[in-house]
Amino acid sequence: MPTISLDRELAAELIRRYGLRPGDLVVEVGSGEGHFLNALRALGIRVLGIEPNMMSMARAWSDGVDTIAAHFGPGTAEYLAAKYGTAKLVIARSVRAGSEEFGQLVAGGSRCLTPEGAIAVLATGANAVVEIRPDLAMRRAA
Repeated sequence: MPTISLDRELAAELIRRYGLRPGDLVVEVGSGEGHFLNALRALGIRVLGIEPNMMSMARAWSDGVDTIAAHFGPGTAEYLAAKYGTAKLVIARSVRAGSEEFGQLVAGGSRCLTPEGAIAVLATGANAVVEIRPDLAMRRAA
């Protein structure tokens, strides 16, 4: 099955699972050239990519996917919340649990989510979606 079809299926599943509505913001950490975000955007979701590789970021921009060239963490999250608004969903598809990147994902994600927002780490296998819902009290204390 082509990747485009899989991206569309996953986009539709995330919209259903998280109750995303047109205009809701979804941020993808490590968004590459923006292919997956394009699938969400085609379904009416507002998207923003975070991609440290300048070449991939430039390709995403040329495809119409708003993308920031940065590593994701608390500072980047605060910037995007101020500039773009809070996100209903922050997703990552290439972060390993226990890694420094995972810690930055959780620390940053908690600073840019709506109160009902979630962080989803998308992988393959038995635990294809790992969901994190940061405690609101902890977000306010940070």
